Amino acid sequence: MLSEEQKTRLRPRLVALQSTAGAMFVASTLAGTVIATLASWDELGDRLSMLPLIGAIFGMLMIGSAIVFPLVFAGESATGDSEEGKIKSAVQSITVEYLVRFALVQAAFFTNLLVLMLDLHTVTLGIVGLATITFLFLFPFQSRFIRAVEKRLI
Repeated sequence: MLSEEQKTRLRPRLVALQSTAGAMFVASTLAGTVIATLASWDELGDRLSMLPLIGAIFGMLMIGSAIVFPLVFAGESATGDSEEGKIKSAVQSITVEYLVRFALVQAAFFTNLLVLMLDLHTVTLGIVGLATITFLFLFPFQSRFIRAVEKRLI
């Protein structure tokens, strides 16, 4: 269990991670809004062509990878000579983990936004919506971040 002093020292790193994750989410949302205003909504519901299908498969793979990715490192424990070194090691590995997760989701999001610009289909809209929900689900809240650090220290 981390002490209040240790949690206080973690806060700047957590705020930096949350700022980065928030910026990625806002950039994706703004890009989606711009593309949604440019899209020709009359074409929605046409037959499913290969482009939306490929975009959906890629999107599902990336979103699935973002969710499953931490399971690869779940058994990893922090390394270091001192307690402070172990905490820094855990924080760095968790930060990288979160950033890779967000990059994978953002790859799915932007790929399907590109597909949405070229060939509007409800499948593509579904993947964009799923990526948005995944962004919110994976956001590094303080309690989740501290729990992850504590797990790595055990």
